[in-house]
Amino acid sequence: MQQESMAAKIIGVTDRIGLIVERICGAFCVVCFATMTIIAILGVFFRYVMQSPFMWTEEIARYLMVWMGFTAISVALRQDRHIRVEVLPKILPPKAVKAASYVVDAMIAFFFIVLLGQGYLMTVGNIMTASTFRLSMSWILAAVPLAAALTLIQLFVKIVKKVFSEFVSEAGPAS
Repeated sequence: MQQESMAAKIIGVTDRIGLIVERICGAFCVVCFATMTIIAILGVFFRYVMQSPFMWTEEIARYLMVWMGFTAISVALRQDRHIRVEVLPKILPPKAVKAASYVVDAMIAFFFIVLLGQGYLMTVGNIMTASTFRLSMSWILAAVPLAAALTLIQLFVKIVKKVFSEFVSEAGPAS
């Protein structure tokens, strides 16, 4: 009984952490998308209506899309919206499906740990600047290690919930 209560508390705490990360990332993605849309419309308006295009609109919109896309990875992982092979769980026994899910989580973790390390090296070792304005590309490339770290947090939350849910009954913790 106490073990079940402790497992429920651990699940609750990690789920709150995951929810906070998801909401921050989701809000950031909405801001990026709205800003990207406004900049693109502004660029089209000034190019075709005013006949005096801004040189920076396409580049800024592209960088916002990069940040939005990389940040959304952690949201998709939390919501379990990534692409997957769905035929195996239908034909494998439940214990094999469970084992396979842990193997998949380990492979995802490995990928994002490598992405975090390589993204960090790419970001700090960068000497390029944006072409239309003097901004270090490190600011753009920082989306890669940051997204990998955020996704690893969400993966950790997912694994903790998966492991500790075995100690919690279907009816939930007793009061």
